[in-house]
Amino acid sequence: MPEKEAQVLQFIRNGDLDQAKELLWLSGGTQDWFSTMAPIVESAGDGYARSDPARAVWCYEQARDLYEAENAGATSGGEGMALLMEGRGSHLGRKIWLLKS
Repeated sequence: MPEKEAQVLQFIRNGDLDQAKELLWLSGGTQDWFSTMAPIVESAGDGYARSDPARAVWCYEQARDLYEAENAGATSGGEGMALLMEGRGSHLGRKIWLLKS
């Protein structure tokens, strides 16, 4: 795993969510970065869902926003439509709701 991705996960593990968020949302983030990090952060959330629901919700919210940023960064209308139709990240609202309720 590349260094930046590992750093984000380490910050999340350490509970330093501000640092993790700062690294996730560095200016100049690319569509590739968003598409890479969204499932990684979502998977991290899955790992915390039982033991630390608040941290899982944070991960899911970040993943949802990363998926949305990926969709917004599509370079063509067709590509954007394909990403929207794929529904990447659309399931996260339910995961968040279940953990908050």
